[in-house]
Formats: sequence, structure tokens, C-alpha cells
Amino acid sequence: MAFRSIFLSLLTVVSLMPLRSFTQQRKIDSLESLVKSVPVDTNKVYLLNTLVSSLREKDNNRALSYAIEAKNLAELLSHKKGLGVALENLGWILYRKGDYTKSFDFSTQALKVSEDLNDKSAIAKSLINMAAILFEQKQYEKAIENFKKAFRVSQSIGDKKTMARSMNNIGYSLLQTANYDSSLYYVSYALKIGESINDTYVVGFSNRTLSDIYLLKKDYASALKHLKRSLKISQDEANSFLRISSLHRVGKVYREMGEYDRALAYLQESIELSHQFGYKEELERTYKLISDIYRAKKDTTHAYEYQSKYIELHDSLYAQRQSEQIALMQAKFDAEMKEKQIQLLTKEAQLSDEAIGSQRMWLYIYVGCLLLLIIVAIILLYANRHNTIAKKQLEDKNKEINTQALQLRNLNVTKDKLFSIISHDLRSPLASLKALMELVGTPSLTQDEFIHYTTILKQNLDFVQADLDNLLMWSQTQMRGLQANPAPVNLKVLVEEKIALFGEAAKKKSIAIINDIDEEVIAFADKNHVGLVLRNLISNAIKFNPVGGSIHLKSRIVETYCQISVSDSGVGISSDDISKLFNAETHFTTQGTNKEKGIGIGLLLTKEFVEKNNGTIAVKSELGKGTTFTFTLQAKNEEVLI
Repeated sequence: MAFRSIFLSLLTVVSLMPLRSFTQQRKIDSLESLVKSVPVDTNKVYLLNTLVSSLREKDNNRALSYAIEAKNLAELLSHKKGLGVALENLGWILYRKGDYTKSFDFSTQALKVSEDLNDKSAIAKSLINMAAILFEQKQYEKAIENFKKAFRVSQSIGDKKTMARSMNNIGYSLLQTANYDSSLYYVSYALKIGESINDTYVVGFSNRTLSDIYLLKKDYASALKHLKRSLKISQDEANSFLRISSLHRVGKVYREMGEYDRALAYLQESIELSHQFGYKEELERTYKLISDIYRAKKDTTHAYEYQSKYIELHDSLYAQRQSEQIALMQAKFDAEMKEKQIQLLTKEAQLSDEAIGSQRMWLYIYVGCLLLLIIVAIILLYANRHNTIAKKQLEDKNKEINTQALQLRNLNVTKDKLFSIISHDLRSPLASLKALMELVGTPSLTQDEFIHYTTILKQNLDFVQADLDNLLMWSQTQMRGLQANPAPVNLKVLVEEKIALFGEAAKKKSIAIINDIDEEVIAFADKNHVGLVLRNLISNAIKFNPVGGSIHLKSRIVETYCQISVSDSGVGISSDDISKLFNAETHFTTQGTNKEKGIGIGLLLTKEFVEKNNGTIAVKSELGKGTTFTFTLQAKNEEVLI
């Protein structure tokens, strides 16, 4: 009866439309009309889920409303298959809207329901949802692993659409790790499958990803060619997210080509659509890109306007992302704890059953003969061995649970430490900035005094900005773990970039910075991590150098490692303070030779980043004669790059 009811409902939908003549929107309108008139049964759950699947990339606000209705109705009717589809739809819609905590929860539930039903199509789609969340958390290797699982599951049932989605997502993830050739292979394969089955969704997103690859290769003509295709598909299919993200990329390509006005036209349309459909992540990126374009055009008024919009939205999303990161960790921890508790209860029940069986056996022993006594002895020996193994497994599970509980406690300790630093160490420089700003606003201030105080104000702002950068990076590594994405790094070029960054600060103190890094020294490490290490070490060397001092950067190869040293002719560090430099519990701060300020966590972050990239860091210093920091990184390994 259920099949007949579904068939008749779909027949009704078809009868409302002349074949091959109505647009996607007309089909959606017909479905919306139909779901309002059908009885409240499993057929309505099916129609609601079909409507949501059609809407979720076009109008996620409407899709969310119908998806919630489908979930509630499926739960009321105990319709597990319809519930699994509704949960997967909710997971994807909330992922697109940037609500990763709820998306993870619904996707996890969808996966569990689909596994219970052995619905491989739904399993693959739920795995894609969870992999997408891992991607947004920058856990690219785990994301790729889940996308590959989704591909294998969908391949086993011949679901080419989901196979192509998985391949495109693998390629997009590899692009983030700078594996351009592998990325091009997977995305081209996804496009080939999508075109073979005439799937516009896959074809559109594959063309969009290909544009990213060609933009990185600076092949702007190819990038625009693929974006033209994705934009046409987004318009034909009314796919709002594809259109918004493609418009942003067109603007990015024209920015790189120096055609700023054309770029702005596309980006303004992207902003309007992002506001309409609530895509905050895309809106954030577009604000930043427009600000950069106006800065390049030397239009400071508009550059400042869009930079302010970007900062306001970025700060809001940053707070949301941090709270979501902790919530995701808590959700994963709770899920693992429940699984361990179930395993413990199962083991305890097994041990209890074995104890009861042992008692019954003793009754037989009392009435048995010598032969039975020998047999029972053998059985007892085996049972004792089995119990020993079971108890050992129980102890191992308990240790695992205790370790996870300790990790959660450490997370709370880190949170308290972070609040302590913010409330204590940042309060003083911010108070100083406030006082200077009030002084600058004095009506009787002369021109010379104004220039003097604004110079000091800028210097203090630079200190606070550097400290906040370090503080935010440190808090992120403590709360979600440090993820390194190693790639070949030319240390000579990277050092030159960081020297240029501190050119003004060095010039003010007449400090000479000498870059003796060998041009042929190539490290295999995370470029962003190495850049932060160099930035902190050069900044400290300038900070604690007197006027007229010098800084010397050198390198050498030791076996399979690059060794980089940063030496200064500054005030030096006492032996007591050296022992505190890399200890989070004893972190401290010291004013520089020109009373430069800091919050004392730069070296903590430096040590973590060096060690995460399989290196070491050491320091030698002598009071009054200077300090040398030496760190190592793995040298480029050709086998790793294949």
C-alpha cells in the first residue's frame, strides 16, 4: 500500500507538469503544493525529503524548514529510512550555513540509522557530510580518508553521482595541501563521471574546483573558462551556493589580473546573494577580497569600510568557530565514552555469565568421577586463562577512558590559562593605549606633540597586534591540536619576507639584519609554521638589541636536517631565565631595550611549531653579549614529494 501511495503521489506531480517543459522551480513549486495536501503518513515523509533534496543548494532557509518537518514526522511514525534521509539533509544544510556542531550531530545520527538499515547510499552521503566538517576544521588527511570511504561505499552499489561527489571533494582537499597534480587528477575524473551521467551538480562543482587549480597555476584564461561553466550551471539549476562561491572566484581571478572594476561587479553580486541566503563564510571572504582590491586601487575610504565589515564578521565567526570546536570535541568525547561504557557493561556481563557457569560446574564435580575431575581441571585452567585476558582488556579500556578524561581536564586547564593571560598580561598594554588615545584627543596638543604621541601609539598597537596574533594561534593549538601540512620551503626566500616585515622596527634602532641562509637549503615543513617561528625569533632579536646592534641568520645541513640559527648582539639572557623560556607554567615577559612590550608566549608557540615539524630548538646566551636560538627542520626528501 505504501508503494502504491508513493507511486500515485509522484504520478500526481508528473501530471501537474508537461513533460520536459517545466523548469526546476516549477517542479519545486508543484512538490510544495503536493506536500501540503497529502495525508500525514510515510508517503509525506518521502515527498518532504525529495523536496528538501531539490531545495538544499538553492534556498537553504526553506530547505531547513521542510527538513525539520520531515525529521519530526519520521520520528512520530517510527519511519527509520525516512528519518535517515532527513537527518542527512539537515547535516548538509547546517554545514552549508556554517553550524558545524549541529551538522556533526545530525550527520552522526544519520550514519547510525543508515548503518542499522544497511542503506549504503545514505551511508556514503553521511560520510561526505562528516568529511566536510573535518575539512572545515583543517583536518585534511582525516577528511580525505572519509571521502575515500564514501567513494568505496558508493562504488559498491554503482552510485555514480555520489562517487563523483567524493572524487571532487578528494581533489578539493588535496588542493589545500598543495598537491596540485593529484588534485587535478581526482577533479578531472569526477568531471568525467558527472558528464557521463549528465549530473549538473557534480559538473558545476568540478568546474569550480578546476578554476581553483588553474588560478593557483596562474592560468587565468583556463580558470575563467571553468568558472563560466559553473556560473551557467548555477543559473540554470538555481543553485545559490554554487553561484555565490563561483562569483567570488571570478572576482578573485580578475583581481589577480588587475581588472579591479570587473572584479568588484562580480563580488557585489556575491555579497547580495550571501546576505539573502545566509552564507556568512562566503560573505566574510568576499568582504576581505573587496577591501584588498580597494587598497590596490588606493581608495582608502572604501578599503577601510570593507575591512571594518570583514573584521566585524570575522570576529563574530571566530567566536562561533571556537565555541563550535570545543562543542565538537565534547560531542566526540561523549560518543566515545558511551561506546566504552557499552563495551565495559558487555565485558562485565560476560564475566558474570562465566562465574555462574563455573558454579554449576562445581555441582557436577561433587557427583562426578575421577575422569570428570580431570576434564573439569582442564576446563578451569582454560577458564582462568580466558578470565585473565578479559580482565586485562577491562583494565586497558579503563585506562583509555581515564586518558580521555585527562584530556578534557587539560582542555579546561588550558582555557583557564588563556583567560589568565588575557585578563592579566594584555590588560596593561591596552590600558596604556587607552591613556595615549585620550592624550592625543586633547585640544591643546601641538602638531609636534601630536606626531610624537601618535608614533608611540602606533608602536604600542604593533606590540598588541603581534601579541594577539601569538595568543590566538597558541589558544587554537591548545584547544584543537596542531595540524602540520609539510611541503618544500625555500628558507632564504622566507627569511627575506620576514626581514622585510620588520624593516621599519630594525631601522628605528639602526639594527643590521644579515641573511646568510644558503639559497639551496630547502626544508620539508609547514611554511606557515616556519614563518611564525622566524617572525618570533627575529622580533625578539630586535626587541632585545640595543641601538646600533646586529642580527645574523645562518644555516647548515646536518645529516637529514636543516639547522637554522638566529644570533643577536643584545642584552642576553640569564641562566635562570633560560630554563623558563619554553615552560608554559613559568611563562614570563621582559621589556625590550626601548621598553617594547609582550605577553611572553611567542617562544612557547615557537617550540610547539618546531617540534610539530619534527625539529628541535635550543638557546645559548651570555649576559651583555647576545643570544643565539638554533632550531632544526627536516631537509627536503624527494621520496616524500612523489
